[in-house]
Amino acid sequence: MKTSERLTGKAAGFAAFLLFCTGYPLTAAADVDISPVLLEMSAQNDKQVVRIGNSSDITKSFQVDVVAWSQSIEEREIYTPTDELLAVPPLFTLEPGEQQVVRIGLMRDADTDQELSYRVFFTELEPPQLEERTASGINVRLRFGIPVFVAPLSPASPDVEFVTLRTIEDNTFMELRNTGNVRVKVNEVRYKAPASPDKEVSQAVFYLHPGKTGFLPLKIPNQNAGGTVELVTDTAGIIEYALARPQ
Repeated sequence: MKTSERLTGKAAGFAAFLLFCTGYPLTAAADVDISPVLLEMSAQNDKQVVRIGNSSDITKSFQVDVVAWSQSIEEREIYTPTDELLAVPPLFTLEPGEQQVVRIGLMRDADTDQELSYRVFFTELEPPQLEERTASGINVRLRFGIPVFVAPLSPASPDVEFVTLRTIEDNTFMELRNTGNVRVKVNEVRYKAPASPDKEVSQAVFYLHPGKTGFLPLKIPNQNAGGTVELVTDTAGIIEYALARPQ
């Protein structure tokens, strides 16, 4: 059964990334520590570990789930059950001050041509104590996901094509297509208006898988001004694009 997070309505295609541009909060609570927050794997490095610590004064239990992660234009986070990645142990309990090592193993060969993408989710099982409940009486439980990427056997070749600007409901988006064989994560967006010496910088957590098209929210004061945009990425360095008027 497929689990997905979806935006619906006429803005779905163009606004899909708004929901995910902030990423998953791996520091959702100050009393839970997790490291690392991203796993890189390959044919030569098919085992990794994640450490999760409980710095609170109450006992916490967690369930670990591994899913394959794919994307479409309207569904940016598509999760399907998989046996290609294994997490051990799948369940554990942490007393105050304790730390757990979770071992992650790749159970298949790396793909020849394209990077593979997964997520490892940690979900708190034990409800918080009464004083940690919200005023409405709803229990707040942690759930956070770690991206896992498996490098292809062929050399990594990141490449992102800028297609056009899109405007919908007063929001501007850069339509981007990943024509490379590995994901591109945009960490920062730098916009420079024509004839301006200054750049407007905004932070982002924007993943675009190989072969996929996505829409990156862009904050610009004048949608018809043009100018240039620099994308600071993790795999393709800094990419600069010249902007035309939105369609």
